[in-house]
Amino acid sequence: MQQKYGISHRQHSQQMKGVLFDLDGVFYIEQQLIPGGIACLDWLSEQGIPYRFVTNNTTLSRKNLVAKLKGLGLHVAEHEIISANYAGVLLLAQRNLKRCRLVLRPEAQLDYPSNCLEHPDAIVIGDIGNRWDYDLLNALMNQVLDGAEIIALHKGRYHEGASGLVLDSGAFVAALEHATGKQAIVVGKPTQTFFKLASHSFGCKSDELVMVGDDLINDVKGAQQMGMHAIIVQTGKYRKALVDGSSIQPDGCISSIKELPKYLQNRIR
Repeated sequence: MQQKYGISHRQHSQQMKGVLFDLDGVFYIEQQLIPGGIACLDWLSEQGIPYRFVTNNTTLSRKNLVAKLKGLGLHVAEHEIISANYAGVLLLAQRNLKRCRLVLRPEAQLDYPSNCLEHPDAIVIGDIGNRWDYDLLNALMNQVLDGAEIIALHKGRYHEGASGLVLDSGAFVAALEHATGKQAIVVGKPTQTFFKLASHSFGCKSDELVMVGDDLINDVKGAQQMGMHAIIVQTGKYRKALVDGSSIQPDGCISSIKELPKYLQNRIR
């Protein structure tokens, strides 16, 4: 496949010291692995290139996410995953917020303080699928107006589902912000805090890292703001029309994860 995007001058002289991967839409969709992912990880290991997974997944604890990936055939260690759900736990501890209402699936609540439905100091919002309704939004709005902070594990607009694009939790966070006039504290991608957390796990500068994802804002823009070389894959939520119509331009474009080894060999030293 011919590359649409070239490598920028800013990053051409940098040596690559690690790779960050998004998971959903890059390595799998729903319960189906995207071909070439395992071979790609094997190649990186053979080359001595470390990698981490940075995901806005908010439906599972890190332990459960590792179990899910192993079930799909991806053998990933817990320390190799930096998820928005885990970053939320770290943020609450940092701010000493203990009375939290958890708008999360049960599997994602395992690492958090106990769920506080009445008079919370913070409301933690992640993906709860189709459980959103007017009554829930109205109750959350009133708790925010009473002083609760909005902790958004991410503000994704949509993700790739079994039958196409599916509305994501960011739309409901935006509704609460609009209704209350209060801005959410965003934890996951594309925040610089999240990408700094990922960079620190390599012990190198952020401009020595490559980011691979399917989301223009969360993956590409977030990584580029940190000086990383950002590659978009044409799988998952990728839509050609969205990329062509956006001011955000990836540094590289590949058809799928299986093309990454060839891309890195040809484009980055």
